[in-house]
This record gives sequence, C-alpha cells and structure tokens, in this order.
Amino acid sequence: MLLHCLTLRFTDAATDADVEAFRDALAALPDQVPFPIRTRQGRDLGERPTNADYAVVTEFADADDFREYLRHPAHLAVPRDHVASVHSVQFVVGDGPTDA
Repeated sequence: MLLHCLTLRFTDAATDADVEAFRDALAALPDQVPFPIRTRQGRDLGERPTNADYAVVTEFADADDFREYLRHPAHLAVPRDHVASVHSVQFVVGDGPTDA
C-alpha cells in the first residue's frame, strides 16, 4: 500500500467556509475515482505553534493508482484558492510494491 501524506497551510484570508469546501471536496474523492482509496483528514489541533493548519493521509493500492489520482479531474478540481503552502511525502507500507 502507498501512503500519500500532506500537510498544508491556508492563507490568512481563508474562512471556515473555505476550509469546509476543501474538506468536502477531498471527502468526495473516494466515490469519484475509478480505484479504491481511503482518505483521512482534519484540522490541526493547535498543540504546537509550528504545525501546519491541516493534514491529509490517503491510502492507495500502488504507485500507479497514486499517479492516476494526481491527474484525475476530481482531484484537480479540489479548491486550492486559499492554500498557501503544501508539503507532501509518499511511502510504501506492508507487503505492497516498492516502486513509489
């Protein structure tokens, strides 16, 4: 299994409605892509001042599904107007392929 983890910061102008629109678009992705994915996401709890504002972890069967996801129209349509920065990492867990 390939895990895609990202953390992001929203712009200062981002409203709660903007963050909710982002969350809702991500939550809808598993039903819109032609392969199984599992996404978990949420706002930072504020435990550390250096943390990002939001995190997303998405599970894919393999690197091919991940690459298809990146170009899928539903993923490209996720609203990013109020995203200031993104950091991501992908890695393989379990007995799956290691070509990530």
